[in-house]
Amino acid sequence: MSAGRGGIEEHELAALVDGRLSAERGAAVDAYLAANPEERVRLQEYAYQQQQLRNAFAKQTDEPIPAHLKFARIRAGQRRQRQWQLGTAAAAGVFLILGGIGGWVARDKGVSVVPSNQTAQAAATEREITTDALAAHRVFSVDVRHPVEVAAAQEANLVQWLSKRLGRPLVVPDLSAAGFQLMGGRLLPSESGPAAQFMYQNGPNRLTLYERSDTTGETGFRYSEENGVGVFYWSDQDFGYALAAKADRQKLLQLAEIVYHQLSGDSPKTKFPPPPVPPGKAS
Repeated sequence: MSAGRGGIEEHELAALVDGRLSAERGAAVDAYLAANPEERVRLQEYAYQQQQLRNAFAKQTDEPIPAHLKFARIRAGQRRQRQWQLGTAAAAGVFLILGGIGGWVARDKGVSVVPSNQTAQAAATEREITTDALAAHRVFSVDVRHPVEVAAAQEANLVQWLSKRLGRPLVVPDLSAAGFQLMGGRLLPSESGPAAQFMYQNGPNRLTLYERSDTTGETGFRYSEENGVGVFYWSDQDFGYALAAKADRQKLLQLAEIVYHQLSGDSPKTKFPPPPVPPGKAS
C-alpha cells in the first residue's frame, strides 16, 4: 500500500535496504525518507536485522559439502574398504615419512602452520565485517539529509566521541588529494561491540570507511563486490577496516592504499596485492 507515501511502495523501501532500488526511483525514495525520518529509522533497523541474519547463516552457507556425503567419496570408500587391512601398516609408514619431510621443508622455508580453527575464525570475522560495512554503506550512502550523525564541521568532536566508544584513538584519513571530502561519521553496532563509519563525497559519489575491533591477526587486502558496491577489507593492529564505494576495483584499491598508509603511519611493511606480471615475464 502506498497510501500516505506519495506513491512510494513498500517493496521499493525493501529494495532500498537490499541495495536493489533502481536509479529511476532513487530520487523519489530519497525525498520521501528525507521528509519522513521515522521511516528512515525503521529501514535502518531492518537493515541491521538483515545483516545479523546474514552473519548467523554465513558460516553454514560457506561450508563445503561434507566429504562423507559426496557420491564419489562413498564409492571410493567401498573400494578401499576391501584393501584397507592389507595396506594399513604400509600407509601409516608412508604418512609418517611424508609428514616428517613436509615438516622439515616447511621449517627450512619458514612456513608456519596455522591451526584450522584460527583460519576459520579469521574468515568468519572477515565475512562479518565486510557484510556489516556493505549494509551500512547501502543504507547511509543514499541518505540525502542525514547521511552522517556528526558532520565534518565538528570533526574534532566526532573523532573524540568515536575514539572513546571504540576504546582506541582513531585517525580520520584525508582523501582530499584523491578528490574525496569528509562528510562526517557515525557510531554503529556490531557483533563484537561498537563500530565507526566515516563517509566521504566526491560529487555524486560517496565512499565509506568502516572500522571495528578485530583480533584475528593482520591480513592483506581482500576484495569483494555485492550489487555493484565494491569493498576492500584488511586487518591491522587488532582493528578491521572495510572501504566501500560504487567504484571500479583499481580506483578503490588506490583509495584503500591511501587510507592504509595514513592509518598505519606509512609503515614500510607492505600489505598491498602485487601488480600483475606481464605475459612472458613470469619468473
